[in-house]
Amino acid sequence: MKPFLVILVFAPFIIGCGKPDQKLVPKSVAQTVTISEQNQRSLFPFAEGNSWIYLLEIVRQSPNQPRQSTNEEIEYKVTKVVKESDDMVRATISVIQNGKVMDVQGWSCDKNGIFQNSMKPQPVAYSPKQPVILFPAKTIGEFNWEGSGLTPIGKPGTMKYKYKNDGIQQNVDTEQGSMSALFMQTEGSFKTSDGIDGKLIVNSWFTPGVGLIRFRQVVQVKTVTSSITLRLKSYNVKK
Repeated sequence: MKPFLVILVFAPFIIGCGKPDQKLVPKSVAQTVTISEQNQRSLFPFAEGNSWIYLLEIVRQSPNQPRQSTNEEIEYKVTKVVKESDDMVRATISVIQNGKVMDVQGWSCDKNGIFQNSMKPQPVAYSPKQPVILFPAKTIGEFNWEGSGLTPIGKPGTMKYKYKNDGIQQNVDTEQGSMSALFMQTEGSFKTSDGIDGKLIVNSWFTPGVGLIRFRQVVQVKTVTSSITLRLKSYNVKK
């Protein structure tokens, strides 16, 4: 099986061959979390050295073609943090696979929320910056984003996304067991600069003091559908 490229809404990488997925059996019972003004920034904690390791599964399906599936481990690591003010913090996150840096991402957190600013070693900026969670995070509701940057298939273009903060969800399935987390949904469309149209659906879960614990993305371009699932295996987050 040849590697194929899939871009997450906020994490691109190249995937090679892997072992078939194994059904996950929850290892623990989730402890209920609450979201407040005091802990909402820690839904994705930016401190230099913070890291998260995920089990990654990618599935690609095309008409009249065998289902392609890969399993890998992937690491997100905060490599640089700049505190511009009491409100604004900027972070650089490296995405590491098989010991190689596959992507370098620009992030920020301010009084309005947590955002992704750019992707790739030579940054492709989102304009305006792309929201991941808006504050107050404890408020259930919807918001929209429309802008330009790197699309989910790795080409520059324009995107229109609708986000929904769905509140706290219990018993979220991870490689660490069952966890409680803020559930965010994203749905939208994109168009690359060379005219390719696509659709996107994302479910993501964030736990305060931990970060992203689970991620599910489905991208459709014409008759080809690619899905990505991340499950948290371990993490090292400074308190």
